[in-house]
Amino acid sequence: MSKKIPKASKGKNTSIISPPIVKSDSDKIVFSFDTLERTPYFNLDGTCANWSSDLFDMMKIVSSITKQDLISGKYRTYRVHNHEKANPPNDFPPGVSKNDCYQIRISKSKGGIHGIFVENVFYVIWLDPLHNMYPDDRYGGLRTITPPSTCCKERESEIDRLNEKLTQALDDCSFWENEYYKLEKKTSKENEATTDEGD
Repeated sequence: MSKKIPKASKGKNTSIISPPIVKSDSDKIVFSFDTLERTPYFNLDGTCANWSSDLFDMMKIVSSITKQDLISGKYRTYRVHNHEKANPPNDFPPGVSKNDCYQIRISKSKGGIHGIFVENVFYVIWLDPLHNMYPDDRYGGLRTITPPSTCCKERESEIDRLNEKLTQALDDCSFWENEYYKLEKKTSKENEATTDEGD
């Protein structure tokens, strides 16, 4: 007897996960990517998976903090500050002043994100894994982000390597098959000659 998938009842939430209730008057930080720009200096191309993971971990934690607490320096890990002294390699989007722009750091070695606050919403403008907002020659200076040839470069390299081994194995197999047939043919002729001599 086959089992049927039960139908969801109308009007009743059957989800295992309850959707969070977002209060409009909440003062916790909310992230928006409406203003996100990808430039040769600010994007995720070529970063390792850990960078993205650490970014989302940071955003989850920061989402439980108020804007006032974050900006006040209470959470030094995220080193939130504005960019009055920055000299970015790209122009800010129209209507955005560098004095209005803030950085939220992921970690000391992983750079951060740059954007603006409108009330408690942080509008992310740039993702900065290479510290290009404040390039330092001790850490490579201003660098463009080099995108990988594909998102699966390591896997494709391994497939190419295995295909080369397979091609070599097939060539070797073909060679030894030919050698075997030559030897078999030679042995067959020798046997025929021996048989002819014996007659």
